[in-house]
Amino acid sequence: MTQTPPQTQTDTYHHGDLRRALIDQAGKTLEQYGAGAITFRGLARALGVSHAAPGHHFSDRNELLSELAADGYAGLGDALAAAMEGQPPNTWLERTGEAYVRFALANPERYRMMFASRLMAGVCPDRLRAESSQAYLLLLKAAYQKEPEADPATYRLQTPELAAWSLVHGSVMLWLDGQLGPELDEATFLRLTREMLSRAFA
Repeated sequence: MTQTPPQTQTDTYHHGDLRRALIDQAGKTLEQYGAGAITFRGLARALGVSHAAPGHHFSDRNELLSELAADGYAGLGDALAAAMEGQPPNTWLERTGEAYVRFALANPERYRMMFASRLMAGVCPDRLRAESSQAYLLLLKAAYQKEPEADPATYRLQTPELAAWSLVHGSVMLWLDGQLGPELDEATFLRLTREMLSRAFA
């Protein structure tokens, strides 16, 4: 059941980039209460602006959610790139796998939303497509230990990256859904993820 944010202002908007302020406030609401709690009226109340103000920057709620997802993919891409920087190529897959899991555990609700089928249905906004494609290119780079040659829009998924992605994404979803048991702490989960990647792609 979706929680409802409290009816008090959490941040008051004064000046500057209202579009960015709406995205940032929506991100806070997302991680505290889930995507279902994000409404234009609630964001306007939190920022101290008119109820009509969000509609001047986003055509609808789904456009705002797409921006949140795009920010998520940008952050994931940054994490994957940082994990590979200055490291030998034969360690990239294990390092990016751990970075992927760490990102998901630090941003659980945003991670869920990034892969929500209802958000991805229909025409994918340009920025969301670009950021998700960039993160995917980094996955390919880690899987093949070199820069990918293909356009991600036309690339056909192959076994190495599918296996790596399935392993980390499946593990993350099991963790987020509480299927691995309360006795498994985050540090142990990360260690197990590293071991699985190391054994699977040795």
